[in-house]
Amino acid sequence: MTQRIDLNGVWRYQPLAWTTVQADGSITDNAENLPPAGEMALPMNWQLRGLETFDGRVRFTRRFAAPALANGARAFLVFRGVDYFADVTLNGQPVGKHAGYFQPFEFEITDLLRQGENQLQIDVDCPKEEPGAVWPDHKWIIKGILNHWDARPGSWELTTGQEQNSGGIWGEVYVETRPAAFVANVRAASTLTPREASTLFSNHDDLATSGLQAIVRVELDVDSTMAGLCPLRVALDDNMVEMTIPVQRGRTHHVVVLHVADPRLWWPWDIGEPYLYELAVTLGAGESEVSHWATEFGVRQINLDPHTGEWTVNGRRFFVRGANVIPTLWLGEYDAAMIGRDIELLKAAHINGVRVCVHINRDEFYSACDRAGIIVWQDFALQWAYTTDPRFTQEAVRQVQEMVNHLYNHACIALWCTQNESSFHNKVILNPVLAQAAAQCDSSRYVRATSEFSEHAYPGWYVGEMRDYGTLPGAPILTEFGAQALPSADEVRQMRGGDQWPPDFVGLAYHDFQYDQTFYVAGIEMGASLEEFVENSQRYQADLLKFAIERYRRHKYEKIGSLFQFMFMDCWPSITWSVLSYARAPKQGYHTLQQVYQPVLVGADIHREKVLIGVDRGSHPRPLQLPCWVVNDRHAALEACRLHVRLLREDSVITQAALDIPGIAADSVTTLGLVTVELPEDLAAGACVLDLSVLHAGERISHNTYPVELVRPAA
Repeated sequence: MTQRIDLNGVWRYQPLAWTTVQADGSITDNAENLPPAGEMALPMNWQLRGLETFDGRVRFTRRFAAPALANGARAFLVFRGVDYFADVTLNGQPVGKHAGYFQPFEFEITDLLRQGENQLQIDVDCPKEEPGAVWPDHKWIIKGILNHWDARPGSWELTTGQEQNSGGIWGEVYVETRPAAFVANVRAASTLTPREASTLFSNHDDLATSGLQAIVRVELDVDSTMAGLCPLRVALDDNMVEMTIPVQRGRTHHVVVLHVADPRLWWPWDIGEPYLYELAVTLGAGESEVSHWATEFGVRQINLDPHTGEWTVNGRRFFVRGANVIPTLWLGEYDAAMIGRDIELLKAAHINGVRVCVHINRDEFYSACDRAGIIVWQDFALQWAYTTDPRFTQEAVRQVQEMVNHLYNHACIALWCTQNESSFHNKVILNPVLAQAAAQCDSSRYVRATSEFSEHAYPGWYVGEMRDYGTLPGAPILTEFGAQALPSADEVRQMRGGDQWPPDFVGLAYHDFQYDQTFYVAGIEMGASLEEFVENSQRYQADLLKFAIERYRRHKYEKIGSLFQFMFMDCWPSITWSVLSYARAPKQGYHTLQQVYQPVLVGADIHREKVLIGVDRGSHPRPLQLPCWVVNDRHAALEACRLHVRLLREDSVITQAALDIPGIAADSVTTLGLVTVELPEDLAAGACVLDLSVLHAGERISHNTYPVELVRPAA
């Protein structure tokens, strides 16, 4: 059986050199003016452990004690995450090297591990890339938004855009002892089929009601120093296959197929239960058991039609109410408490899907999405432009396949995307190769070569005005849309330039504030104080999100199949498109998402902000007529509902109307027609709120509001 020696804790560190990637991919060193040596608690990115401004190579060392290995046992040194280059030495002997930031990796150290005291050394290099010659248009480092983005420290400015890097040993480190033969690289995929061949060609749109079986294909390796026959058991809860397999020295590959009648399916949380089986693989039996491996596994089938943008889950159409997530720049700090809080905030906003935007997060986040029933659009860590050198293509292929293999078993992951907003040369040369490489590793999921600029719609921020969302830009696949908003005034004052009034906008630009778009596209008023500026900024973002999302949702399946708002949270103290600050303080936009992402959403088309009351100059009465509608994302019909429309002023009802709704079909958009709200003749002008509710069996299942201003004709 396996045993671990935990190597987390205090390590000695010594900065060795400032390092820079050159145009040819080589790395130059500069050993002048280095930070002092010290001690550091690991795992953690060094940015959060005292090396805030360091880009370069750091040597980490520690001593640890190990017992004697049992007869035939093997020892492995395991790293759950090192950013970016790692060069490992044990007891003065080289162990191995690794490149990348997200991948777990390991080295066998059976012949190097000593009984008693051992000396471990890891040189970690997280270089910057030469500004101009390499960064930003010819990059070599595969870190996506952790290395280049307009929402990280320094934004995308040439001189500041690589500051506050994410280097270090951010994941757990341990020595694991294993038996002479053990199970490795287990990957499982499920296919849903009818149980009876006679139903194979019938017209079943919903696999979940067609009499299913699941065929689960499990592939695994056995790593062994011996040869012979060995019992193997693969179990999915109570479904089990047992066999005897031949084991050879080195690695042997094996495939096991399980047939599961009437499987319990994994569903997104708003359709059903995200059920997870225990998938367990055991090598050996009884007292001769030598290796055991287990994980959670969801039986499901997810597809995306790239032409219509429609998603299906287990044969059912499914509308994704999504958001982009980049929880932090420093994965070492993203612990179970932070992950749990983010999952709660996502579900409280009725979000059922996330795009893990241009980075690979830690494994625990995906496990949390598995359990929560949140589907994941998974990007590879390539952002904008990279070198066309063939050596880079080879490295990118290796790492994209490592991403797929590493995350393969997570039920939540719906698709892979290999680059974001590719440069022309990357789109033509690199992306097809990466998409093919990912598809070779995983034929069970859709692979998208790139997330196109055309899928990212920013009316009212980079171009035009927010009402341009009425034309549904970006459809049918929309993976980014939104506008910036300031976080709270207290948070802004902690930023460069935010502690004065008016703010120093050059200082705030370091924190990603976009001056031109704020004032000259969005037309946001600064106001007389920082508090007013924050209020105006957040209100604009909230209004834009409400207008856009309601328009898109009204056309679900007709013109669009999913929405991924950009973005959910800040990854550092900044001013971005997020609806939650880095401290997870909600902006007005978060409460707007809670409103417009309701699974059942009632709404009205409000074509004007001011409503004339009384009579117009032609002496015609002016009732308020509202084109109303309901979007139902639930997979259940709603019978005998009732719409209530109220006009409120300071929570007092001025006037109201109601409409009986005979039925709302499952997973539908229902046009309710015009609802007329009579306005009393003596009604005073001023600000009001239109309040819409849908009741079903006495329960309010949807609620929405719109501000309106009542005005009278000029005298």
